[in-house]
Amino acid sequence: MKSEIELIISEKILESGIISFAEYMEIALFHKKYGYYNNQGIFGNQGDFVTSPITSSLYGASISNEFINISESIPNPNILEIGAGDGSLVISILKYLDEHIRLPSTYFIIESSNVLIDLQKKNIEKEIPNLEYLVKWVKEDEITNINGLVICNEFFDVLPTERFKISNDKILQLFIGFSGKFEESWIDNTLKFREFFTQLNIIDLISKYNHYESELNLNYELWVEKIDKIINKGVVFIIDYGYNSEEYFLPDRSKGTLVCIHKHHPNFNPLQNIGLQDISSFVNFSHLSDIFKKNSFNVSGYTEQSKFLINLGILEVFEKRGYEGEEKITEMNKLKNLILSNTMGNIFKALIISKNFQGSLLSTKDFNRMDVL
Repeated sequence: MKSEIELIISEKILESGIISFAEYMEIALFHKKYGYYNNQGIFGNQGDFVTSPITSSLYGASISNEFINISESIPNPNILEIGAGDGSLVISILKYLDEHIRLPSTYFIIESSNVLIDLQKKNIEKEIPNLEYLVKWVKEDEITNINGLVICNEFFDVLPTERFKISNDKILQLFIGFSGKFEESWIDNTLKFREFFTQLNIIDLISKYNHYESELNLNYELWVEKIDKIINKGVVFIIDYGYNSEEYFLPDRSKGTLVCIHKHHPNFNPLQNIGLQDISSFVNFSHLSDIFKKNSFNVSGYTEQSKFLINLGILEVFEKRGYEGEEKITEMNKLKNLILSNTMGNIFKALIISKNFQGSLLSTKDFNRMDVL
């Protein structure tokens, strides 16, 4: 017996014969009624994953320090968060900024999932009822020319991606077919992918491989163009797990970076648990930064999450909070999860982008690794 979402995808496939993997991923994750991100309870200890903002409020407080910094140069700045999860980040940021009397004019949220919007509203009303008036949910085409800070925390990794395979000098693209069950179908699209790899300056690297699979995300460009229209002056933070191109296409990463999470357990089969599991791919930060450069932005910094948060003063925030006893031990362990190299500290990277902004940034003052992009 097929689920509702399996019926929807199979009917879509039967209409056209096959659909691209990116189209399949779009429906599986974001279908308005049956997609994964419209399921209940996907965040937190009972869900599939725990993000940095959920791990500790120190994360949001640290990011707030950059907002305070850029507000010295930008009058009445706003904050925009794209993909706000369970609302933990907006809550910790607004709490911190309220304490420092530096609240934004508006805290905008772009969120595609109605289930998550309801969750965000519920948590905001519970945690910061005095500040909920500042938060406004908008569609990406409803907001333009804002000044301030844009935050994309674990957003780009879930953008539907194409998958490719190199086989005997041909570059094949993955499509999904259906004949009683969902199945992979690899089709020659050498010309299209060779053009992209040439633009990314990785054609020589990719051409050496055979029987090599990976991802190429064509939705990066779409979202960079949207962000370009949204922000007039300010800074964009993109924090996610990923690599530069050289690391992304290492020889031993021959099956790519696509991963699925179901009930806290990873697997590598996106054709199972449809609508019930997360599907994501690591971010190619070199690819993403190149697109930003082509769209009126400056690439200001790139570093590991640990260095990014240290630049933003996370250690000082921790000390100033004066935790004691058991609470200090608990909060110290949360801090370690954010910054140690064997936890989130090195797995996650931060790409710092600016537009029409000439001031100095806290987030890029040390440990900047733009040279590897």
